[in-house]
Amino acid sequence: MGTRKPISSDRSISSHKAEDKEYLVSVKHHPMLYLMVRPNGTKSWLYRYKSPTLSKNKRISLGVYPSVSFARACEMWRDYEELLSRNIDPKDYREEEKKTLLSNTNSSFNRFAWEYFDSLDQTQKSNTLIRKKGRLELICSYIGDEPISEISSPRMLEVLLDIQANSLNKDGKPTDKAERCAGIASDVFVYAGARGFCTSNPAALIKSQLAKSSYGHRPAITKPKEFAKLLRDIETIEGDPNTINSLRLLALLFVRNGDLRRMRWADLDLEAGRWTLKPLKGQGKVNMVKDMVVPLPHQAVAILREQQKINGHTEYVFFSETAKKHQIISENTANKRLKDLGYQSIHCAHGFRATAKTLLQEQLKYPLVLVEMALGHTTKDPNGTAYGRFEYIDDRSEMMQNWADYLDALRDGKDTAEFRADAKDTADPNAQLQALIAELGEDKVLELLKNNDQ
Repeated sequence: MGTRKPISSDRSISSHKAEDKEYLVSVKHHPMLYLMVRPNGTKSWLYRYKSPTLSKNKRISLGVYPSVSFARACEMWRDYEELLSRNIDPKDYREEEKKTLLSNTNSSFNRFAWEYFDSLDQTQKSNTLIRKKGRLELICSYIGDEPISEISSPRMLEVLLDIQANSLNKDGKPTDKAERCAGIASDVFVYAGARGFCTSNPAALIKSQLAKSSYGHRPAITKPKEFAKLLRDIETIEGDPNTINSLRLLALLFVRNGDLRRMRWADLDLEAGRWTLKPLKGQGKVNMVKDMVVPLPHQAVAILREQQKINGHTEYVFFSETAKKHQIISENTANKRLKDLGYQSIHCAHGFRATAKTLLQEQLKYPLVLVEMALGHTTKDPNGTAYGRFEYIDDRSEMMQNWADYLDALRDGKDTAEFRADAKDTADPNAQLQALIAELGEDKVLELLKNNDQ
């Protein structure tokens, strides 16, 4: 290389002919810039330098001559020398430029991901947007620069399996992060497809290929004294009545938070004390009932009467003016309040179900079949016949009322033994009648008895 005359112009390049082995020719006044001549006659520009970040030798191809002229190669050399003077690695810089260029094209996943995200601003609450933004940022870190029409299902599977492998709970089992990322990626493909930029939705096929998410047991209080404290703490909540009333009803009815939030006035019969619903988890789940009747104890009816004064003019019991989606309170409302009360990792909204299942069996001695029916799980008799939604309705009504009375006793500081003693006293018809008169008033009770006789 040292015996060859350095290149000083386009004309001088022609004097360098192909040989049996490739060789490098230096460029006059441009240290570390070379012309590589290969045995097949191809000539290309090469820039060699020492990386300021890694302190190792690197090289960059500047293109093939004559597509990249002598003047252009010298211009690129000056740009790279200037970057090195600022301790910037030219190769890293070029890769970043390439990524930026790709992300700004009209077909990258990045473009449609953030266009879709911007479209959600008027329909989603801020905390929901924050979660979705995080998922989009994670997906874009994998495929953001790729043309959306070229992303295949195997590529999406590769991405989502990697996300799943890096999203494990404390027991080493997958969370639902990969599932949720698949969901929002699918929304992006639908958004781009509707605008003619892709013809398939590679994320739609992937969800079934992911491992079932697992969070272990959700935190729940199952000891009477600890639950009594929680019930008293709930009564200290101030502000939006939607919040305190939703927590009160979760304790009384132990339904899923999603079903309670979607409770509609049209599904309630407050006179009969019945709530008829189609549980969200029951649609497509084999071990969940598709239709359900929840007997309402009089304490629940009283709470719903309060809600009726607030939201009776709307479709939903827990209507929220500030909600951007569905116009009901957020799925995080109950859990946020429990966290504010100091119950993070101790008790959650879903935990009321575990509490009721435990205490109804251990403390109040109700059979598992009644408890499971109240939870909305499918149950069968010894012959394998599934119970219908109205099966054992009287027994379940009695259980729900006894449960509500038990919660009142706990809140008042009584233990299970005291509650049982009180319940035995009130089992006398006269005692029950006196309790009813005390609650509703003598005139109302007389009216009810008169209607019953008729």
